Amino acid sequence: MNKIVRNKKIYAIIVCYNAAPVIADLYKRIDKEIFDKIYFFDDCSQDKSVEIAKQFDWVVIENEKNLGHGGNLKKAIQMAFENGADYAVEIHADNQYSPNEVIKAKQKLLDGYDFIIGSRFQNKNPFLKDGMPFLRYITNKLMSLMTSFICGIKLTEFHTGCKIYGKKFYEKVPYQKSSDNYLFSFEIILQTAFFNLKYGEISISSSYEGYHRSCNYSNGFLYLLGNIKTIIYFFLSKFNLYKSNIFR
Repeated sequence: MNKIVRNKKIYAIIVCYNAAPVIADLYKRIDKEIFDKIYFFDDCSQDKSVEIAKQFDWVVIENEKNLGHGGNLKKAIQMAFENGADYAVEIHADNQYSPNEVIKAKQKLLDGYDFIIGSRFQNKNPFLKDGMPFLRYITNKLMSLMTSFICGIKLTEFHTGCKIYGKKFYEKVPYQKSSDNYLFSFEIILQTAFFNLKYGEISISSSYEGYHRSCNYSNGFLYLLGNIKTIIYFFLSKFNLYKSNIFR
């Protein structure tokens, strides 16, 4: 039984691709009293990620083929809720975010929020404090401001890998229709707002020192174009001018 919301089951869903150097450290950092069960979803890593993960008391799932970041998360979310989760907490194996940020969401969980994201922009000058590259900070900040303004979604950040999914998200949001790549993480935020779920955010920090994975600049450009396309589809779908598949 977890120590946050005692009448609800909170599962961790760790998504991994080639994170062997930091998995042992991730295990040490996780507060075992927070989670009722910990899943580890490996997306065909080429290193020893699976071998290391199997040393711990985690449920290790090995994908038969590479599903992509979004595809791996789709599988993780589905499996968590099919196996009794009330909340699923997304954790990246690269250790960029603290695995215990869910503690900050206790009141929101008690208040029945369906979807919670961690924002680095509730802190003052996060790129200076946590080491976020300046160009990435500017791009992230401007895109988040634009998305919030155009879509009317009251969040300070839209490009974070720290998320908490509630059962209503699993039941009501067509997340399986979203992309199999990194764009998935952006699309599901807009889906959550479009389908009128109760969403919110918590303040988090992150680390850019040492080992971590993220989009490279070429993939980042495609991700940016995908963001713009998703915003347009959200706006058109909201006013019934066009119905995108992910907003049906």
